[in-house]
Amino acid sequence: MRALYSGLKYNFYNSKKGGSFEYETFYSYFKRYFGSDITYLPFEDILSLGKQKYNKIVLETIQKEKPDIFFSFMFTDELDFKTLDEIKKYTTSIAWFADDHWRFHNYSKYYAPYFSRVVTTYSKAVEWYKKAGIENIIHSQWAVDTDLYKPTKWTGEDKPPEVSFVGSWSRPRAKIIETLKKAGIPVSVYGKGWDGGHVSQEKMIEIFSHSKINLALNPAPDFLNTNSLGRLFFKRSLNKIVPDFHIIRNIEAFAHRGISQIKARHFEIPACGGFLMTSHADDLENYYKPEEIVLYENIDDFVRKIKFYLSHDKQRENIAHAGYERTIRDHTYKQRFEEIFKKIKNTA
Repeated sequence: MRALYSGLKYNFYNSKKGGSFEYETFYSYFKRYFGSDITYLPFEDILSLGKQKYNKIVLETIQKEKPDIFFSFMFTDELDFKTLDEIKKYTTSIAWFADDHWRFHNYSKYYAPYFSRVVTTYSKAVEWYKKAGIENIIHSQWAVDTDLYKPTKWTGEDKPPEVSFVGSWSRPRAKIIETLKKAGIPVSVYGKGWDGGHVSQEKMIEIFSHSKINLALNPAPDFLNTNSLGRLFFKRSLNKIVPDFHIIRNIEAFAHRGISQIKARHFEIPACGGFLMTSHADDLENYYKPEEIVLYENIDDFVRKIKFYLSHDKQRENIAHAGYERTIRDHTYKQRFEEIFKKIKNTA
């Protein structure tokens, strides 16, 4: 089975921002899954080649190599509709759409018809697509690459954190962290914008493996900041921000941004043997049971549960172990993609 993969190599087209999630997760996994039978055409090539020439190269590569699948994790408008229409004549094209709870309204539903199959992680998106007359949808979910995320030794000279959060700074997250600290919770925070700063993937996995409690914070975004409001009138096109006059679409997308979604972090922490505490997210109850992770209802409940599990080692360790077992049994990318490829084969 041969494949061609296209996606970002670096976050936001910027090598200084580090490798993109899709490169370090999807492409990393695909390299092992397909071995030498995968070709990679990074979107960054567009910056030197131009969009038209890049699209031509993608199509010509597919015509020459005849891959069984073309898999793309689009960031913005990298692939032209005309090119995608042509690609479907030569192979099965698959798009993985993230954030369909809001991007469906002004992005995904316009690209979906041009792929053979589309993967969405939002539980209600399949119904939305069907109402729009689009039937080529597969509902799947984020997962974890267990070759990367697994229990590991602590290499630091200092002790592991008791309570930790790894993720970029945002105002809603900062409010939660501030409240926890005021309540006496010894929380250590890492990532862009925090005092703890960026940590390597290796260090992050150590933190997941050895923190007594790992937090996955997924609050609703701050709707009144420049970034959020700007989405009403602007959009990303490759590595630039450009005007976008589809105001009605953008308002509808804006209104849905507060829906809490499952993230890859929900699977990465348990895969490392870590104890996960998080808030409710769309469809999360269908992936983990209450005895496998801990959910909190509000900030008071959050504080209470953190203090409880910090002082009840056995209960905390039992939950972490159950979460680990569930994750490696049901929530790996090997399982996810085998299910996706099976569905595609059965409906071909």
